[in-house]
Amino acid sequence: MSPSTQILLLCITSVGAFSPAASPRSRKPATRVTESTWRTESSYGGASQLERKNDISRPHLLVIPAPSTSSSMAAAAATATTKFNHKKRTAILMAFLTGWVDYIFIRRYNFFATMMTGNSMKMAIAVVDGRIRDMIFFLSIITSYMFGVGLFHRAELSFKDKALHGLFAPIVAGSFLLTDYLSWANPSCKFVPAMLLSFSWGIINQIGNDVTGTLIFVVTGAMTRVSYMMVDRISRTAGRKMIPKEGLLMSLCVIGGFILGAAWSVFLSVRAPQLMSQGSFTIIGLIYGSLFLWIDRRELGSWWLRKNGDKR
Repeated sequence: MSPSTQILLLCITSVGAFSPAASPRSRKPATRVTESTWRTESSYGGASQLERKNDISRPHLLVIPAPSTSSSMAAAAATATTKFNHKKRTAILMAFLTGWVDYIFIRRYNFFATMMTGNSMKMAIAVVDGRIRDMIFFLSIITSYMFGVGLFHRAELSFKDKALHGLFAPIVAGSFLLTDYLSWANPSCKFVPAMLLSFSWGIINQIGNDVTGTLIFVVTGAMTRVSYMMVDRISRTAGRKMIPKEGLLMSLCVIGGFILGAAWSVFLSVRAPQLMSQGSFTIIGLIYGSLFLWIDRRELGSWWLRKNGDKR
């Protein structure tokens, strides 16, 4: 081998010996990273080395704290409480109006437009006694009530997401106004006013059920629910269940509102007897119409709450 070739091989060997790949210090053993301790366990003899946290060769884990749900839960609870309070107020007012008008029906018309149980019984008696005119009268009342219920349900299917209750506000108020007018024009006429009132209460009762979730005109049903709750609470056989607060309060609202309305009607008949014959249905109809508009105030845009220049 020539001297020049030997010198060339010597240079190549020297360079390879001092290269980073041939250096034992540069050999990086296979590692396993445990995220819980941020330690690197070396496969060389089981020795462990603590890596620097700011090592740019390893991607850092970004820890994002979970958002707190306490505020959202509090907001949801406040919203539920507000909605239930609105339901209670609506139930009290509608039960009050039912008690108010039922006494007027007894004294003035001798029938009930708010419920059909008594009318059905009187119609059956009229059929047995052969009083065809009375039978037709009570049958027309029952039919008008059912027509009002059916009309509301048909509108509910078509205008489910719109101002459904506000839609019936002028219909109910107009029927009550027309009832007072017809009674004033012809005091002996009660056929058409009875049909108008029964038709209106078919709508009113369905709105009350839709808004409050309970039958605001059935006081007997409310008393039955309260009785069940009391027995379930004290009975060992029933497991002494806790009384549902919302159910109890809603039933008491219906019972108390109806009794207060009936007492108010008796008071007015003594203090203002002229309202018994004229004006009472007009007042009640305007209250119902205003209530239905208020219930749908959001769907109607709350125009009375807008500021000047706000066109939304």
